[in-house]
Amino acid sequence: MGRHLARVLVENRHEVALIEKDRDLSQEISREIDALVINGDGTQLKTLEGVNPKTADALVAATGKDEINLLSGLVAKNLGVKMVICRVSNPEYKEVFKKLGIDYVISPEVTAAEYIDRIIRRPSAIDLAILGKSDVEILEFVVDKDSRIAGKEVKEISPKGFLIIGVHKGRELIIPTGKTLIEEGDEVLVLAKTNSVAEVERLFAKEEKG
Repeated sequence: MGRHLARVLVENRHEVALIEKDRDLSQEISREIDALVINGDGTQLKTLEGVNPKTADALVAATGKDEINLLSGLVAKNLGVKMVICRVSNPEYKEVFKKLGIDYVISPEVTAAEYIDRIIRRPSAIDLAILGKSDVEILEFVVDKDSRIAGKEVKEISPKGFLIIGVHKGRELIIPTGKTLIEEGDEVLVLAKTNSVAEVERLFAKEEKG
């Protein structure tokens, strides 16, 4: 996870220092990623002091061991790092981490489980984004020729707890106005409150005939 995160941050032009305890792995990563790779223990003061922690915007502790992430995060906080983000595998530890002063606690396992659960409950949506812990979701639907929304302008659709925020027509993304026509094959982005998702799904479902 840390390796992938480092790659993403570098691609987005962030300056990254990556600490890896395994010597062979640290050498392998240094050949793959344009970042400062330090072979050392991220829970040790001398290791973290070597990367000028007070100048860092954030430290992310993303190993597979919760206790190592916590210790590394606490050491970083003690050294003056502005923001500390820790990964936890056991969701029961999240509140403990926060009470000990960790700024953000991320549980990929819990997030993935929640994401899969919502996909199962939203089979008509081709994509889904969950906005933190809020009751708002972004869903994406492909318009079928027989769906209730096909052939209508946005102004003809009465939003109740949802908003059409984007329409993909081929490769072009349109920020819709009231006159935007929703056509077969369009990919429509909808911002919806969780309790309004069923209504949105009905809007994009095939219209029963006869």
